[in-house]
Amino acid sequence: AGLFLTGALTLLSNILSLLAGVLGQIKLEQSPSVVKKPGDAAKISCSVSGFDIANEFVHWTRQKTGRALEWIGRRSLSRQEYSSSFQSRFTLSYDASSSSAHLSIRSLTEEDSALYFLFLCHLNISSLLFLFCSGASCPPKLTLLSVTTGDGQTLVCVIEDFCPENLSVKWKKNGNEVSGHNEWPPKKLRDSFSAASVLKLKSSDWDSEAVYACEATHLGKTYTRKASKGKVSPITVTLNPLSPKKMFSNNQAELECVVSGRDNETVSGSEITWEINGESVSSNIKEVTMQYSKHSIITFNSSDWRTVSKVRCSAVAEDVEPVIQDLTVNNGDGTEPKVTIHVLPENDIGQEASAQVTLVCLVSSDVLQDYYIAWTEDVGQSSSVYYDGTDFPPRKTKNGYSVVSVHTTTREKWSGGYVFYCNVWPAGRGNRFSSLTFALSGKDKGGDEDEYSSLWFTASSFLFLFIFSLSYSLMLTLHKFPYTVKKKKAFFFKS
Repeated sequence: AGLFLTGALTLLSNILSLLAGVLGQIKLEQSPSVVKKPGDAAKISCSVSGFDIANEFVHWTRQKTGRALEWIGRRSLSRQEYSSSFQSRFTLSYDASSSSAHLSIRSLTEEDSALYFLFLCHLNISSLLFLFCSGASCPPKLTLLSVTTGDGQTLVCVIEDFCPENLSVKWKKNGNEVSGHNEWPPKKLRDSFSAASVLKLKSSDWDSEAVYACEATHLGKTYTRKASKGKVSPITVTLNPLSPKKMFSNNQAELECVVSGRDNETVSGSEITWEINGESVSSNIKEVTMQYSKHSIITFNSSDWRTVSKVRCSAVAEDVEPVIQDLTVNNGDGTEPKVTIHVLPENDIGQEASAQVTLVCLVSSDVLQDYYIAWTEDVGQSSSVYYDGTDFPPRKTKNGYSVVSVHTTTREKWSGGYVFYCNVWPAGRGNRFSSLTFALSGKDKGGDEDEYSSLWFTASSFLFLFIFSLSYSLMLTLHKFPYTVKKKKAFFFKS
């Protein structure tokens, strides 16, 4: 908890006897309130005008909650004395030019949170003039009430238990300040203050897309409460699947957690955390904040990712319950998958150069297994450029599980000597950068059409089932398959 020291000046008692023309009109000035953390330094200042204190001792005391007063020390222009308990970290100083007294404290501790008093005793007057620079700061407690009225909605922001009384209130709609609210200034109730602010809305302004916020600023810190007609969470969390393109290109796994919402302040103020295999992780993470979205990206090398079986991304924001997204990595049992590539019949492809040619990579295995599938188009270049396909999650079949990846190219490439590779990287298969690759060339037309005429129907059936699946969560894997490169000819199928 922070330490609360303040420089608020208040006259505690009147001078019981005052010689006319000697003291004149006394004016008190204060330094701003101070809120510090343990280990910091603090300085409290008190000044007085209309009263010559050049030859007087300035005394400082303090009082912690529920404790008796403690005398810190006294200081004049030429002399100073300290209590033995306050000699090491407390320093008293005096500025004659401004008639100001100062109390400085080094290396603050929790014990230094207290009321600090300054007082002077004028030797020619029998009474004491007490001035105090004091008190423990109390942060406000906000409650936001929403009341339906006949012609709209009324939002009531109740601000309680704060001190000192200086407070400012503003209202915002979707992060933009709005006017027209009524305020009740702070009123003292026992040892603290309370205030209220009311914002009246038309029915048309109280819609499901609007998020209203009451913001109270006290001692430089802003406290917020929000209200919305919509019942959904003000933030949405999405855990994006890994990009096979990035994995094959960089030999790294990159996960992205995205927080989005209608209220930009809530989104930008959200905190995103990661858990890997149930343990909190804070390294190799970068964040990017955009309009109405916040992105957290965590990166793994291949050896680290091989040990991952469970990923959790969670986000919290002020007045918002945590929103969580989980991802499970299915590493399988090492069974080698069967990989085949299929393409539409030649007569179903348009004749123009820009006509689309759709390739389907079908990966089948006996057990549930995650695969990363990236496509390459080889025309004799020295290095491969990887492409992400449209991937669908594993689906249970009669004989096991199947995964489909779809890649779209052009007829110009298809007929121009390009070789197309479906690169498969099963999850948890060692840390070597090798891949299981199946190649397909548009020029490899042969007499195998009858033998494989039924395979396109099988691939099309899988496509149909995957496309109409409502669940789109590609289970993530990274480690490539250490098998030798194989090559298969193109399969053309008749309807």
